[in-house]
Amino acid sequence: MIDLHARAKRVGNSWAIIIPKEKADAVGISAEKDLHIEIEVIKKLFGLKGTFKTKKSTGQLMEEIDEGWK
Repeated sequence: MIDLHARAKRVGNSWAIIIPKEKADAVGISAEKDLHIEIEVIKKLFGLKGTFKTKKSTGQLMEEIDEGWK
């Protein structure tokens, strides 16, 4: 299995994704091979601005985060 980030390109009325040769070779992809592909669209955050306001101190927030790792 490979993890691949790609950009879809328009080909006629369809969409195409290019698999780089080194990735294809790594998993043994060749012509006429059947593939199972899962696609996840990466959402981009544009115009995200502002500040995060909380009543807790930075130290308190860090302690809460660390609790899950103990």
